Amino acid sequence: MSYRSSAQAFSEFMDSTIWDDILQELNAWLDDVHKILEDPSGDAGEKALYRLGGNAETIRNVMRMPEVIRDSIIEDRKEVSEEVSEE
Repeated sequence: MSYRSSAQAFSEFMDSTIWDDILQELNAWLDDVHKILEDPSGDAGEKALYRLGGNAETIRNVMRMPEVIRDSIIEDRKEVSEEVSEE
């Protein structure tokens, strides 16, 4: 995949207060999911439990997204550099 941003831009974004605010909100969502899943008095059906588990996984994936993209950019640049070196 081709990205328009640099690895440095993603590193700066991950260090920003904007990303901290987003993470704070995502963590609140994740806490809400965990509260529902851990509620012993809850009467959520099996489908709802699977859905909530999927929601938690999705939230965690979004939380890792900037790091995954940054690392992908670094790896792509490394491969291009190695190809150029071999020529």
